[in-house]
Amino acid sequence: MHRLLRLALAASCIATTFAGTDRLLAPLPITGETSLGAAPDPAHFTFVVGGDNRAVGRGVPPPPTAAQIFAETRLLHPAFALWTGDSIYGSDDTVGEAAREYADFLGSAAIAQTPVFNAPGNHEIFRRRDLERVYEACMGRLYGSFDYGRSHFIALDTEEADRAPGIGSVQLTWLKRDLEANRGAEHIFVFSHHPLFPNPSDPKAGFADPANRDEVHRLFVRYCVNTVFSGHEHLYYASVHDGVRYIVTGGGGAPSDGSPQDGGFQHYLLVTVDGGAVKVQVLQPWRLFDQIGPVEPDGACTAMVMNYGFEPLGVTVDFPTDALGVKAVASASWTYKSKTHPVAAEIVASGKPGTTAVRIVARQGRGTLVAIHPASK
Repeated sequence: MHRLLRLALAASCIATTFAGTDRLLAPLPITGETSLGAAPDPAHFTFVVGGDNRAVGRGVPPPPTAAQIFAETRLLHPAFALWTGDSIYGSDDTVGEAAREYADFLGSAAIAQTPVFNAPGNHEIFRRRDLERVYEACMGRLYGSFDYGRSHFIALDTEEADRAPGIGSVQLTWLKRDLEANRGAEHIFVFSHHPLFPNPSDPKAGFADPANRDEVHRLFVRYCVNTVFSGHEHLYYASVHDGVRYIVTGGGGAPSDGSPQDGGFQHYLLVTVDGGAVKVQVLQPWRLFDQIGPVEPDGACTAMVMNYGFEPLGVTVDFPTDALGVKAVASASWTYKSKTHPVAAEIVASGKPGTTAVRIVARQGRGTLVAIHPASK
């Protein structure tokens, strides 16, 4: 892109309006306290992104990957999670079968103990009005947006029942209005099922109409969208087009669309907003676990956090007691070959009654012992 045009686009991103939304996207209706509260620090927070956990066929149990991702999400304590669709097999299901599959998915999502938002995919809708209605009844709005901190988040429905993959005129009009109203957000993030720019090995995985794709992309460029997260392809693929980052993250358990070296591996993303910077980490499930012991008579409790990943991860352990109150002290350490190494441990505010939350950084390739105990112990 020409340097002067880049400068003009950068200047257009500096604005003062940040209006929220006229089509609020609510979190999925999962059990527990999962409403989206105000950001404790509007400029610094994390969120998780995943998607494509559907089964391989009608009547086939879904893979366990999504439940594991949500279990790890609970430890990561993000502000919320985004899911890029294909949360059920759907497709040729009966309405009753689809509703039962949604109930199972919502049960898995509840494990995360954080608000979860979904953008519908082809397996949810499958060009069927009846499945579209089931989605709305079980999951909520097909598209919409919400704010968190100084950032704006937009979910798109790229699988409208009456058209091929893409964005119809009504939704497109709303998208233009929403982007214009929120052009002053520090960051704008979009999530959808179908990617605008899929892996080059399967160009048909994207929008059916290139002109529709290009019109939506021009909007993202004009309004300085930071990152667009999509699924549909069961792999990881990232690209940048005219300054907009596009990430395909379809690693939630559905059969892979490529070899591991081509991105075909199970995964999810941890996104860190740090002021004006945005960091995206690719995490593989089945590498982060915790085990919490019983609460002792004096209120002490221990937990083991195991990080089999490739980098340190900030995690929060929710101990199932608050009996120690202000007298609670936290400590942590990891031991390897008879040498013990202390780890910083901080008691943080807990959003769950009856618990004590301790924040640590879990070293990669090690098990970290975390404890709460009375100050005198």
